[in-house]
Amino acid sequence: MNELPEKVKLLDVRVGGALAGTLVRESQYVFTYRSAEAEQPAVSMLMPPSRTTWSDGDLFPSMDMNLPEGFLFQRIIELYPKRAITKMHLLALAGDNGIGRLGYTAGETAPKPGAAMSRQELLSSQAEGEFFQRLVNAYLSTGAGISGVQPKIMIPSRASIPIPDLIVKSAGPQYPGLAANEFICLTAAAHAGIEVPSFDLSAKGDILVIDRFDIDSAGQRLGFEDIAALMALRVHDRFSERKYQGSYEAITEVIRLFSAAPGADLQRFFVQLAFSVMVRNGDAHLKNFGLLYTGNDDARLAPMFDVVTTTVYKYERPGGFEDVDRTLALKWRRGKKYTSKAYPTTVELLDFGRELCGVQQPAEVLERIADAMIRTLAEAEKDPRVSGELLARMKEQWDIGLAYAQECKASKSGGAATRA
Repeated sequence: MNELPEKVKLLDVRVGGALAGTLVRESQYVFTYRSAEAEQPAVSMLMPPSRTTWSDGDLFPSMDMNLPEGFLFQRIIELYPKRAITKMHLLALAGDNGIGRLGYTAGETAPKPGAAMSRQELLSSQAEGEFFQRLVNAYLSTGAGISGVQPKIMIPSRASIPIPDLIVKSAGPQYPGLAANEFICLTAAAHAGIEVPSFDLSAKGDILVIDRFDIDSAGQRLGFEDIAALMALRVHDRFSERKYQGSYEAITEVIRLFSAAPGADLQRFFVQLAFSVMVRNGDAHLKNFGLLYTGNDDARLAPMFDVVTTTVYKYERPGGFEDVDRTLALKWRRGKKYTSKAYPTTVELLDFGRELCGVQQPAEVLERIADAMIRTLAEAEKDPRVSGELLARMKEQWDIGLAYAQECKASKSGGAATRA
């Protein structure tokens, strides 16, 4: 286990392995670039090096973005019970392993790389939940630079790349079958022509292995900022709902502002959003969309990630009653008309594609997604790694989503697309 100082007041910040500047925490967070030259890589699209020093009362959004939360945050607290863990501690623990290209070192406390483990070794495990717990115990202290409440850990698969290039996810007791659920959703997305990272499900169906989309084939790091960070929101506070604030219309505005090819990216965003709606993914929040970049003028929409059918799971309401969340993560659009997070009607979905994303034939997008969903369900029925109970629940929910495409086809025959 890596030693962790009592206090961390200064961190060296690296971009793609090269020193970019220093982060100091005193009365404020202060980041200072080591150089103001044009070729100095930026630590954020919101923090260009043309301004040497940046200060804020809270951690900068591009650095706050990857702080561990949920499962990993709790494990870190257990790993260092005698430390009052601060955000500076969490950055030091993340080391050079965070999603995107930022890395952090505090003196000699940089996490040591973990031993490489092949993709096949991960997928062939027969130990179910015990195996994932061993992975967490072995790799957590080597750098935890990934957010999200789902149980997950990052692992290196190649000794030639000194950072973990695989994300390994498991299912917690509250969400049984979550790994298989996401596997089915990602499979459908790929069949629909949506860009997704490479992925696969373990032999037992309880572990999902995903390639990081922010590392290219040569092992080079790409810049990445999620939409919440680009909206200058910090969401690490586990009691905060900030990643669930705003609307999907607001995301289109961020894409227009930062994308190097906003027209193409808005169309790709519509496909991702329509897919989430149709597979009943109610957790498509601000952190589950983002932009990748290598320089100052080539930002593009990231592949789709973290997509599951959430409506197959129950949650506990105040008073102990169980219910199913049948709402979206965000409001559909701006304005008084859209005060709730209700799923859109077919007309609203099509209008969103045409008016906000420039998609000329949005109905064709929905029909293509529907065909992919049907194909995926047929494949999953023959997959021994997928439980029949989970698949039955997902099919029930997907039938609701398939109705969007059915109404589009009906409207072509003279019917009205007026799904409630």
